Amino acid sequence: MDSETAHSQSVPPDRRNGILCGALLQRRSELRKSWKHLISADCLEHLGPIAPEVGAVLSGPDAARGWPLLDHFTWLCSDADFWGCLQAFALAKKIECRPGDRTPAPLSLASLKRLASADGFKLLCVRYRCPVNIAAPSELEIAEELLRQLMVTDRAKIEAGGAFDVAGVLLRLNLVGIRALVARDLRSLDALNYFYELPHRSLVRMRANSRLLAFWLCIYTQLLSKPDWLKCGQL
Repeated sequence: MDSETAHSQSVPPDRRNGILCGALLQRRSELRKSWKHLISADCLEHLGPIAPEVGAVLSGPDAARGWPLLDHFTWLCSDADFWGCLQAFALAKKIECRPGDRTPAPLSLASLKRLASADGFKLLCVRYRCPVNIAAPSELEIAEELLRQLMVTDRAKIEAGGAFDVAGVLLRLNLVGIRALVARDLRSLDALNYFYELPHRSLVRMRANSRLLAFWLCIYTQLLSKPDWLKCGQL
């Protein structure tokens, strides 16, 4: 499901919103019924006490929180660690954040190139301790690099049937998904659509990191549940 379809010149402008909204609602219905084929019983067991909450988000009514408008969005801090903040975001819970004193210095080009490595994984977890910050205007270059890695490097490896860094791919999907949700970024939404539409055998390999897999699907669920993509209304 490519959201660019909603912008096709062959579609009258007054119908685009309805087409996109309808496609998202259809995908949401599919995910509600099929998520247990992706998150196995073993994965749920590894999630421990949050397993019922994950199931409730994926199976239950639509759940999507509102987030700060980027017009006044600089940098947020939280007392919780990265995993605590990401879990709260994925489960559509309130994240206790406060404005930061300053925005971290931009990453160097060399640091950006390391984002697909194990060191890059640690760097992202530290920089985005409060993951909502990936949607800050100052982070556009990093967000674009994460999107490029997903849709070029990661995509090529997966489509070739080769090995890929499950944790790294899932972390990128979580951060890109958060950016899509906070900034209403359709290109980021398209990336999540693409990865969800991968052959089942590729998605099953992501069970190697059950926590990041569950959080990604919960964030994707919230994206599909938003009623105001392109300011569209319910059909």
